[in-house]
This record gives sequence, C-alpha cells and structure tokens, in this order.
Amino acid sequence: MTIKRRIFISHILMICIPFALCVLFSIGVRFVIMKIYSGSSRFYNNEIFYEARHELQNIGERFAKNSGGPEAGVNNLKLIAGDLQKRFLKYGVYFAVHDNGEWLIPPPARENKPLFAAALLTTGNHVMSFDTTVVYTQTIGAAKIMAVSYNYHFNDDMYINFVTAMGILSLWIMILLVLATNFFLTRSMIKNIAIPLDTLSFGVKQIQNNNLGFRLEYKNDDEFRPICAAFNEMAERLEAMAAEHDKYEENRRELLAGISHDLRTPLTSIKAYLEGIEKEVASTKEKREKYIATIRNKTNDMEYIINQLFLFSKLDINDFPLSLQNLDMGLFFQDAVSELSGYYDKRGLTIELCEIMPNVFVSIDPVLFRNVITNILENSVLYKDTERGRIEISVGIIGAVVEIRLADDGPGVPRESLEKLFDVFYRADPSRNTKGGSLGNGLGLAISQKIVNLMGGSIKAEMKAELPERGIAIVISLPFADPPASGEMV
Repeated sequence: MTIKRRIFISHILMICIPFALCVLFSIGVRFVIMKIYSGSSRFYNNEIFYEARHELQNIGERFAKNSGGPEAGVNNLKLIAGDLQKRFLKYGVYFAVHDNGEWLIPPPARENKPLFAAALLTTGNHVMSFDTTVVYTQTIGAAKIMAVSYNYHFNDDMYINFVTAMGILSLWIMILLVLATNFFLTRSMIKNIAIPLDTLSFGVKQIQNNNLGFRLEYKNDDEFRPICAAFNEMAERLEAMAAEHDKYEENRRELLAGISHDLRTPLTSIKAYLEGIEKEVASTKEKREKYIATIRNKTNDMEYIINQLFLFSKLDINDFPLSLQNLDMGLFFQDAVSELSGYYDKRGLTIELCEIMPNVFVSIDPVLFRNVITNILENSVLYKDTERGRIEISVGIIGAVVEIRLADDGPGVPRESLEKLFDVFYRADPSRNTKGGSLGNGLGLAISQKIVNLMGGSIKAEMKAELPERGIAIVISLPFADPPASGEMV
C-alpha cells in the first residue's frame, strides 16, 4: 500500500473512529442516566411523564385528522389507553379515560379527587397539579384521556445538575478519544515513514564509509521502493566508477613504470655508445659509423615511444580530431597491404588478404585506422617465435556489423590473458621480453582500442578456432556506412 493511500485512510479513520466512539459513549451515558434515575426515582419519573404527555398529544392529532371526525375514534381510546398503560406503568405513570359522564378507565384510587373533578371541567388540553400529583388532560371530542403521575416534582435542579455534569464529562472524554485516536494513527503514519528514512540514512552512511557494495533491501510496495531502487542503482554506479578509477590508477602506474623502462633501455644504449665514441673505443671509421647508426636507431625508438605516448594521451582525453570518411574496406586493405607488405616481408612477416568482401563500406579516419593495423602487425612481428610468420586479413559481414579479422600464426597467449591485451603496458610475457627491441612497449593495442571505440566500433582478441594452441586473432567490428556519393573520393 502506498504512503498516499495510507495517509488518506488515516484521515478517514481520524474522523470515523472518534465519531463512532463518541456515539457509543453517548449511548452509554444515556444508559447510565436511565439506570441511575430508573424505578422510584422522582427525577426520572418526571422525564417519563413528559414522554407520556407527548404520546397523548400525538394521539389527539391523529384523531383530529380522522375523516370521521373526533367522535369516530373515541371507542378506541380505551384500547389506546390500555396499551399506553402497559408501557408506562412500571415508571409510575397512569392513564384514565372519561366519556359521557363516566370513567371508562378510572384513575388509581388516590387522594386529590377534586383535582380530577377540576380536570374534567376544563376544555382543550391542560396540565393541572396539586402537591406531587400532576394530571395532563387531552380532550378528544366529548371524551377526555388523562396521564397521571403521583410522584411528580417541579424541583429538577439535582437532575439538571447531574445531566450537566455528565454532559461536561462526556465532552472531555470525547475530546480525549479524538486526541488519542489521532495520536495513535499519526504515530503509525510516522512509523511507516520513519523506518524507510532510517533505512535510507543507514545506506547513505554505508556509502560515506566507502562500503560501496552495500545494497538496500526494501520489500514494501510504496513510494520508497523506487527511491531504494534508485539508491541501489547509484551504489552500483559508484562501485563501478570506483573500480574504474582503481583500474585507471593501476594503468597510470603501469604507464609510468612502462615508459620509464622503455625509455631507459634505448637511453642506456645511447649513453654507452656515446661513451664508446668519447673514449675512442670505436677506433676505426667503420666502428664509429656503426656506433652512430645504433645511436640513431635508438633515438628513433625513443621518438616512436614518445609519439605513441602522445597519441595515447590525446585519445585518452578525447582531444584528437577525427576525419571520418566512408571507405570500401576491400580497397583500403589492398592499398595498405601493397604499401606495407615489402617492409614487413623483410622483417619476416607475410601479409595475406583472404575473404575480402567487395563493396563493404565503413566510416573511419584512414590515418588513425592505418595506425591500428600497423600496431597489430607490429605485435605479430615482435612476438613471432619462428623465422617467418604469417598474418591473414579478412573482411566480412557478421550480423549487423562489418567484421575485420587479423589472425597470425604466432605463439598466442593464455586464454585468461585475452581480455587484458588491451590494457596499458600489459604483456603476456612476465619477463617483458619483446624479442624485437624496445618497440614492443605495450601501448599499441591500448591505442588501437581507443581509436576503434572513437569510430563507434569494438575490438577484441580471440584464439584461432582451427589451431587453438597457435596464433591469435584480433577482431575489429565497425558499423555499416553508406557508399560515398558520386564524385567523392574513396
């Protein structure tokens, strides 16, 4: 039940319950008064006499409206008086009927006969009393019907005081009932709101104490349920952000350590060869030229590492402009392989194009995407464990995306390392032996992943299906693009 519904029901109960209790209490007070002033009590008998008088007045009105006139129902007065006598006799009220000079129902044999004689001489309706006897006469035609009480007192102060006291007491008790009802219903409503608020407060304190794995358990179906669900979703996001931050910090530390390592290696070589030249270890022209060539190569290696680091930093902060073009992947790889095959063939890597689907267009930055392909080729060259390796490139359509697959025949990596290959400075070889020099700096695949993601695609590593123990495949998925308009460059 929702909080709004509970509040609405509580408001209804705050009205209905006190009202019902007050009605029941009033009935109870009335019952108590009747018990206290019942039987021989003169005060209660006074009230009963007034009720009997009211009954006679109603009878007179009914006879007056009778179409046969007042005389038509006189014969029924004896029956009516008998019925009234049965009702009021226990309260000390008697009824008498007089018609045509005789008593059809005489009053009880008491004193005050002159009072009855005087009552018979009156016309209309009258109340006559003497001492404690009171007579109410209702004239109906020529007949008279009387209500008689022998224990009537006109001094009702005690009765009035008692009723007044009971009324005041009833009023205070009714007020207390209303306040008590409102108190308990309000307390119940506050409890229904306070418990969820305490739960949320406890959850917030857990998050403040860095317990990001804490989740709220709230089963009531009310307004607090979506709030608790939103809190749990927030906690999950904070936990994911914290994990991402920890991973980022770990990558940053690895980046600093990796850069330090990869720059120190060529720098140490440069320093050693310079000292060799200064100390004339290279005594001949051929040795000096060899030393200078080595220094130049190590400098180029350092420049390559710094350029890769600069590119990675730009991509990491999304500060690298893209120049997207809709290109045919078949033509793109034909041009790229034609240009790169000679270079990599000299380094012992054969590039083969196979299963290239024609007219498959994707939107890419050709310069950055060429960097992606180059990084993958460099990894295949640096980590091959045979004199000559091979890498196969295929382009196909898988579902709703274009899939580009570059699979080599190298040693591969353990399956548990596939997802980590794109981490900064991750190397499956714990010894960090690149087997190809300092170019294997661990940034290549991380840069490739950022470039592909910027182009709206994804990249992953897989073991080759036909030879699980040999080789690795880098799979790039990119969304389809429309062919360029006529006259545009492809």
